Amino acid sequence: MTIREFLTYKSRRNMLAGFLAWVAFAISIFTAPILNTPLLPLAFFLPFIGCVFAQAFFVRCPKCNGNLGLLLAQSMSLLTLTFQANHCPFCGVDFNEDHHP
Repeated sequence: MTIREFLTYKSRRNMLAGFLAWVAFAISIFTAPILNTPLLPLAFFLPFIGCVFAQAFFVRCPKCNGNLGLLLAQSMSLLTLTFQANHCPFCGVDFNEDHHP
C-alpha cells in the first residue's frame, strides 16, 4: 500500500462518515417535530462536525506527522475522490512510496 492509497482511504472514510451524518441531520430536521424530539438534529450534527474536525486535523503524513487534512480536502475531486497532491509539503516525501505502518 502506498502513502497515497493510505491517505486516500483515511480521507474517504472521513468524508463518507461526514456525508452520512449530514444526511441523517437533514432528515432529522424534518422528523424531529413529528417524533417530538427537538434535540434529534443536534444528535446528528455533532458527528458531522466531528468528521469535519477529524479530516481537518487528524489526517497526517505518516513520515513527518505533518497535518495534511486541509490540503487533501481542498485538492480532492468531488467525482473521483482522489487527490492531486504528489508530495508532503512539510517533509517532501513522495506519496507514491510504500507505506510501512
